[in-house]
This record gives sequence, C-alpha cells and structure tokens, in this order.
Amino acid sequence: MPPAAIYAQAGNEVKTSAANTGTAPDAEGRAPSVLFEEAANYAQNKFKEFADKKVPFDPKLLEKTLQEQREMAARYAAQIGARSALAGEDFYFMGMLHNMADNAEGALDALKKYLAADPNASGDKAQGARYIVAQRAARTDRLEDAESALAAYATHEPQKPSERVAIEKSLAIAYRKAGQSERATSHAEEAFKAAKLVKPLVSNPTARDFSLYTAGTLLADIYAEKKRTNEAIVVLEEIRSAALLSQSVRLYADTTAKLSEILIESGRKPEAMKMIDESIAFVNAKVKDATTQRNLLYSLGRKKRQLRVQGEVAPEIAIVRWIDQQPLKISELRGRVVLLDFWATWCGPCVIAFPHLKAWYEKYKDKGLVIVGMTQYYGTAAGRAVTEPQEVAFVEKFKKEHALPYGIAIAANEDNMDNYGVTGIPTAVLIDRRGIVRFIDTGGDQGTAHEVAAMLEKLIQEQ
Repeated sequence: MPPAAIYAQAGNEVKTSAANTGTAPDAEGRAPSVLFEEAANYAQNKFKEFADKKVPFDPKLLEKTLQEQREMAARYAAQIGARSALAGEDFYFMGMLHNMADNAEGALDALKKYLAADPNASGDKAQGARYIVAQRAARTDRLEDAESALAAYATHEPQKPSERVAIEKSLAIAYRKAGQSERATSHAEEAFKAAKLVKPLVSNPTARDFSLYTAGTLLADIYAEKKRTNEAIVVLEEIRSAALLSQSVRLYADTTAKLSEILIESGRKPEAMKMIDESIAFVNAKVKDATTQRNLLYSLGRKKRQLRVQGEVAPEIAIVRWIDQQPLKISELRGRVVLLDFWATWCGPCVIAFPHLKAWYEKYKDKGLVIVGMTQYYGTAAGRAVTEPQEVAFVEKFKKEHALPYGIAIAANEDNMDNYGVTGIPTAVLIDRRGIVRFIDTGGDQGTAHEVAAMLEKLIQEQ
C-alpha cells in the first residue's frame, strides 16, 4: 500500500454514528448535531487531503491530526454544555463529542441524561448511547451501570454483534481485573458467542477476524487462568478452523501462535512444537493458493523459531555499544522483569510502538521492569551510508528526539536476533523474574501491543 493511502484507510475508519437531524441553531451558536458532524468528519477529511496530496505517511502527523480532532470535540462539547435549556438530543450529541474527546466522565454524564429522558427508546442513537455507556462504565469500574446499559441494549433494536462483543469484552476485562472470575468467564463466553455472528464488511473486511481473535483469546486466557486448559484449546482450535475456511492467513497464524503460548504456559512445550510442525505440514498439503501458503509458512516458521527459545533460560546478549545504560548481562537481572525491544531507526512500525514502550516503562519501572532497546549496526542512517561512529551519533540523536527513557544496546551483528528467534522487527521479548523467556511477539500494532501488555502485567504480578 502506498504510504499516502494509509491516511485514506485511516479516514475510512473514522465514522459518524448519527446523521444531521436538521436541528435549528439556537441563539448561542450552531446546532449540536452540526458541531458533532464537523468534529466527527475532521480526521477523515484531513486524511483524504493528505492522500490526495500524496503526503508520505508519518505516524507523528497521524497522531497530530487525531489529537486535533479530540481537541475540537472537547471544545464543541464544552460549548454545548455552556448553553441553557439543554434537552433531548442535545445531551446525545454532547455525550458523543465527549466520547470522541476521550472524556469518559463527560460522555457518561451526558449520555445517561439522554437515555433517562426515554429509557425505552430504540433506534441507532439510543443503542449507540447504551453501547458507549456500557463500555465507558465498565472501563471505569462502574459495573452496575455497565450491566444496566448492557441489559437495555440487549432488549432493544438495532443490535450489532460487533458492539455486543465490545461490551461483553469490556465487562469480562473489568471483572477479571476485580478478581471476579465467574462473572468474567460468563461475559467472555458471551463475547465469543457474539463474535461468531460478526460479518466481514466491505469497509472493514477484518472486522470478523478481529472480533473472533480478541474475544476468543480473552476467553482462552480466562479458561487457562482457571486451569481449564482443555477448554481454552477448544476455543482456539475453533478459531483456527474458521480461519482456514475463510482463508484468513493472519487469523490462522496469530491463533496458532496464541495456542502455542497457552500450551507452553501450561508446561506442554513438546505439544506446542508438535502442533506447529503439524500446522506447517497441513499448510503444505492443503493450502493451494501460493501466496496464502507462503505467508502462512513464513508466520508458522517464525513462531517455530521463537518456540525453541520460549520456556528456556534467556540467552546472554552480545553488545558493543551502550547508550544511556551501564553495561549489563541478562543473568544479572534475576528478580526483574525484562523487555527486550528489537528495533531499528529505519523501521516505521518500531516508531509506532514507542508510545506503548514508554507507557509500560513509566507504569512498571518501580515494580521491577527493565527495558532494553536492542538494535545493531546497519550501516545506514536516514537512508544514507554511514560509519559506525556516525551511526552511534544518529541513534543517540534519534533516542533524544523520541524521548525514549530506557537504555539502548547496539550489537555488531544479528547474533542476538538469531539467539532469540527474531525474524522481523519490532519484536518484543519478555523475560520473567527467574530469567526464563516467557513471551515473544513481532508486530508493534495495537493488537500485538495488547497481548504484550497483558503478558507484561502477568509477569509483573508474579513473584
């Protein structure tokens, strides 16, 4: 995909959930519906402009545009809130703007007022309001409010399976966090049931895959935590079968990788290795499309290399230059949780992953987390050939520009990558307090970051 097209694709994902109702502006300004539409379309219009002008993709520009949209939404929500005699859909549009601005309190307050005016209302706006209230309430530990919104959503129309998945997942995660495993299991099971009803969309062909994977892996994790490993395996095998039927390469590969993680975490590494070998043999024998077969074999082969390391004592790292970090050995970090981030200055997805890494560092640095940015001499900097001293200077400048708070380690060659089964970047390697490699993930996008975050939280909690 050409870089500029990424903006256009991002624009397609910014959707409005209500049409302009034609409400007349009051004396204090434009109608709330008009303000909502303008804010909702802001990022989409900017991304289209970037695509038309063939602006190269830049993650900083992407985030800047989304931040501008959030600020506009917050501004418009405040303007509506300052008006007198608000009623009816005024609260709906104000709540939607607060939601767009990522203001959970404002969204909950306004949308609950909108729904209170007609608790039995159906239609897109009422259901959209219940959908947001349920998620926002669950994420802020207001579980009674979330359950009430879910119950109302389930008894009115229209209902969208993807929205039901999101609500049930939010509640499952909240109850899991609160230590209420039975409630967490019940909602995770409902999320997985709903995920199987999601249909692929022309505008979002991976919607079904995303729902199946996120709901299924959440349920599998909850089952595994309760020592119901066989049930976790059944869930993941069901997703793998569905992925093969729909020829969803990424879904099959990611679910296979997740299943191998479940097996290893339960002490069944030989079964995990056997499953990967059987999956490779199956793809060779049964998948006829050459491109699909090639992509699957690459993903499965990469996972096989990683599995050789997982569950084993972490190999030592060979480093020739350290930046903002005293030289260290992995064996000296027992009692700490270690995240090795394999990256490079020329890697776009690596840069996109930086905000996650910085957030994890700030959250866990006082709880035993050590992050090391693992790179190597590539002989290039900003697209031109450089000497090793020049490359070191470039990495130092790059680290400052991106405000990376952890140390960087530069290797002479790919030996560290080979030792950890790294075949692509960014790759995150998590090592537990005993010095055992527990998790390896390649990606850097929002989906993979969620999995790294979940495992990181688990390792931090372990003694």
